[in-house]
Amino acid sequence: MADAKKQEYYVNNKEKRIKYQREYYNKNKERIIRKKELKRAEDPEWSLRQKEYNKKYYIENKEKIKKQRENKRSEQISERSVNL
Repeated sequence: MADAKKQEYYVNNKEKRIKYQREYYNKNKERIIRKKELKRAEDPEWSLRQKEYNKKYYIENKEKIKKQRENKRSEQISERSVNL
């Protein structure tokens, strides 16, 4: 994010955003699953295309994803040490 204000907003509201996303998913879980089932029934190739897309995305963004995972792990470790 280029805009510093925008980035600060997202950092400050990360927990609220994650909480909202989790609540939304839990509230609409059945509908989301049903939609995927219908999509698979309508287009059997959809799953394969989705897998290919995910694979391609991972290959292209491998370093970025690894860095994010590493940062997340180090955050979790530091939180655990604080909670001890």
